[in-house]
Amino acid sequence: MNQTMAGARMRQDETQPRLRALAFWVGHHQAAEPAPRIGPSLDNDLAARDAMRARRIGELVLMVPELKRLATDVRAPVRATAARCFAILATAGRAPSDREVWRLLLGLSKYDDDPDVRSAADTALVALERHGAVAMDRAG
Repeated sequence: MNQTMAGARMRQDETQPRLRALAFWVGHHQAAEPAPRIGPSLDNDLAARDAMRARRIGELVLMVPELKRLATDVRAPVRATAARCFAILATAGRAPSDREVWRLLLGLSKYDDDPDVRSAADTALVALERHGAVAMDRAG
């Protein structure tokens, strides 16, 4: 049994990942022995990893209307994040192929005051050119 900082007794059993995670987050871990990964390991299960990625991309697709709005936000990090999300969607072959998205990204790429936003928008435009619906139509 170990004592926590608050004085409560806590059993740290290596077979209980929840307790190990708690110990890690309250600072009882050793730098030489980092806390183990909590949750299922997807390293060996390619199907599970692909399913998780597909689910996350699907959730991002559902956010496209919100991403369009976020691309016009007054905060530069929000605009950059929206542009990066469009790049992720394009790379996954799920980006919208409408002119509004292109117009938003072209505007961010050329006219935004923040260099990080311009860079993220440029990256998204390149991804759309390589992986977007128009590129797929040309290749197919």
